Amino acid sequence: MVEVIQKIGEFMNLTENQISEFNSYYNKACTLQKGIILIDGYRPKNLGFFEKMRAKKAIYNFEKALEIYPESWQTLFFIGKIYQRFRDYEKSLNFIELSMKYETQNHVLPQEASLVCMHLNQIAKAIEYSKLSININPENVALLGNHAMNLLVAEFDVEAKDIIEKAILLHPQDKINRNIKQKIENVILKKEKRPKFNDAIQ
Repeated sequence: MVEVIQKIGEFMNLTENQISEFNSYYNKACTLQKGIILIDGYRPKNLGFFEKMRAKKAIYNFEKALEIYPESWQTLFFIGKIYQRFRDYEKSLNFIELSMKYETQNHVLPQEASLVCMHLNQIAKAIEYSKLSININPENVALLGNHAMNLLVAEFDVEAKDIIEKAILLHPQDKINRNIKQKIENVILKKEKRPKFNDAIQ
């Protein structure tokens, strides 16, 4: 992390003191948010009182870091993830989208943006971001499964079936994607109701 920030500091003409200060706020925030931010398909639970206090302190320290280096995509992303745990999905999406302006090659960012969009019932944008995550990492079967579910919710059944079959071809034993494939087929055959937004984010 220090080496990355030092390179950023050279680019942004930050002083050694500013770099040190940024690292101090950033590292403190990361310690505070430990166990609060979970990535890759967690089942969100309500935060307890002390977790909320730590989360708010983490946001404060991340924001202080941003005052020094506003283009830190990691900082923006983590603030977005904390707001996601607070179920403030509009703020969450805003920060995650900001992080995506500065980091375009990390599939986790659009993947998480897609999840937040599902919470906001913004299905078109959710599909846009889940597709972007696949463009970045085309052989990630979890991303393919997420995208297929988004497509199924939006009634793009043929596209959903094509995507999940690609995922199964890449990893035939993946139980989650095999279940998604069965669900897609059942919906097409009218053996099962089409999942709604809330079903897709469980």
